This record gives sequence, structure tokens and C-alpha cells, in this order.
Amino acid sequence: MTDDAPGAAARGKITLRITRFLGGLERARRQPNRREAYHLRHALERLQAEQYAESEEALVRAERSAPLPEHVANLLATNESVTISQLRDELQQVAKEP
Repeated sequence: MTDDAPGAAARGKITLRITRFLGGLERARRQPNRREAYHLRHALERLQAEQYAESEEALVRAERSAPLPEHVANLLATNESVTISQLRDELQQVAKEP
């Protein structure tokens, strides 16, 4: 067993949860809303930075469609629509990294 085993397990768990969340959106035949997209992207950023606890917290916020943080709520960038396909591509990129 390597020293990175807990990190790899956490990474795998979060990756699986994001995959399941995206699958649920597909089954509902809808794209992520503004809140979900923001929190999913934040979860992916934290996953890439190996900040697993923060990534999981962001994923929970996406699952609950939590309000956007006040400092980003009025930014135009948060109004850009994101597709499931784009999020899957981002997840694949993050998952490929060691």
C-alpha cells in the first residue's frame, strides 16, 4: 500500500460521484443549471488541486443546487451555459492527471 492510497481513494470517490451526478442530469434530459454548473466546476478545480474535502463540499453544493457565492453571483461568466459533455471532458482531464 502506498502513502497516496487515501488520496487516490478520495479522488476516485469524488470522481464517481460527479459521474453519477452528470448521469442523473442526462437521465432527466436537462443541462446543469447555473448553480450546479458553478459548483461542479469548483469541485473539479479543487479535485485537480488535490483538495478533496473542498471538492466534496462543492459537489454537495451542486447536488443541492446551493446559491452562488455573493462575490460571483453577478459575474457574467456565471451566466455562460455549460453542457454535460463539457463537464465530462473536464472531468476526464482532471481524472487523467496523477
